[in-house]
Amino acid sequence: MKPQVQFLSTEEIQSIHESSLNILSQTGMRFPAKEALEIFENAGARIVDKDVVKIDATLVAEALKTVPKRKDVVLYGRDPKHDKNFVDHLPSLACMTMATSVMDPFTLEKRSATDDDLAKLTRLADQMECVAVNGGLVTPQEVPGATNDWSTWATCMKNTTKHITGGVYGYRGVLDAIEMGALACGSKEKFLERPFISGWVLTIPPLDMDTASLEAMIEMNRNKIPIMLSSGPILGTTSPVTIAGTVAQAHAEILACITLSQLVNPGAPVVYTSFARGMNMKTSNISMAGPEFAVLKVCMGQMGLSLDMPIRMPSMLRDSKVLDAQAGFETGMVGTLSSFVSDIMDSMQLDTDMVVDYADLVFCNESMASIRHALRDLDVNESTLALDVIDEIGPAGNFLGHKHTFKNFRKELLHSDVFDHNNWERWEQNGSKDIHEIALEKVRLLMEKEHEPLLSKEVEAGIDAIVDAATRDMAEKK
Repeated sequence: MKPQVQFLSTEEIQSIHESSLNILSQTGMRFPAKEALEIFENAGARIVDKDVVKIDATLVAEALKTVPKRKDVVLYGRDPKHDKNFVDHLPSLACMTMATSVMDPFTLEKRSATDDDLAKLTRLADQMECVAVNGGLVTPQEVPGATNDWSTWATCMKNTTKHITGGVYGYRGVLDAIEMGALACGSKEKFLERPFISGWVLTIPPLDMDTASLEAMIEMNRNKIPIMLSSGPILGTTSPVTIAGTVAQAHAEILACITLSQLVNPGAPVVYTSFARGMNMKTSNISMAGPEFAVLKVCMGQMGLSLDMPIRMPSMLRDSKVLDAQAGFETGMVGTLSSFVSDIMDSMQLDTDMVVDYADLVFCNESMASIRHALRDLDVNESTLALDVIDEIGPAGNFLGHKHTFKNFRKELLHSDVFDHNNWERWEQNGSKDIHEIALEKVRLLMEKEHEPLLSKEVEAGIDAIVDAATRDMAEKK
């Protein structure tokens, strides 16, 4: 069987869920978009104070009947070999988005991220075995802010055949991303049959949304493009300081958006996500790697699993500024705990989501390989008990040369070529390198590989034209 970690009992999950339903029916949630309000009102929800929607529990229950369950959701890759399904629990990495700086892989200095960095990082993530979802690890700082989502989609599509998650701004952001995807795979029909993108939808705790996010969500729902639906309250600031209260509020916000998604288009796919986090009350800085963050990831994951939904949780977004002992501990603590409940884990960023170190892609990938190995099914059977082998070897014997060892050691033992397991003398002989040096060497070797274009020049030009048109139109609106 697989190991399990739970912070909430079945009874506590039910209590929180009922509390969330009470929040939605009594307090309500703000939906400042005309179409969203019309959809809710037509479904029988109550609208108060102009744009606050009070949602009855029966409306939520109907939505939970049609929202796709784990076995029915697939995050398609442009190449089918990269499809990510949720039938089996195999924790995988996802590129978190929108960091603004990188640690240069050659000068080792922190600097602003560029579109060239995004292209290189996307290609690197494409080569990481444990990365299931690619995306805009960084937001190029030389790109106009109004259309950085468009530019990020374009660069990612040119450099990966894995599933891509990114930001989308309003109706047009979704429609243009669809057009780019259609160019990349050959036609709009092909794209909508296997949409290889998904879009972030973030609530604004407490109990609020912005208009552009609502418009984008509705358009993605219409086209059955998966949404990464997240509530990210902060303990004691945008939600109660207690974990139970924060989980109830965050779950309520997610339920409200699930309800809207299913009213728009029953069967629209949703991935359950939460950035619920804490704040250091001494410094007022948000923490994406404290112990309460780890607990919140497990609790929110349990709430999503209780609905039989696919789970994505931010799990390797370290507060540490560099890849040091603190980053290692944060990766191990939050990453390991989250992996018990999460299918996809946002990762590969430092400094609370602001900095990407090229070497960290290799480090996170290797960390996930180790976590996967620890969480695999533990088989107890005649072969693994090996009583005949124990009897054959006997007291004071040695199993090293036995065929049973030779047959099973590759499955039972993980042999990392990144983490150092040598003795001190061998480590010195190999250059006395720390984990950052080892990971950086591997990154540089991967970057030296010949890169074959994934799209034709004509398709790339067509994608760029969509970005250029959006950029011109945004500039004219100013």
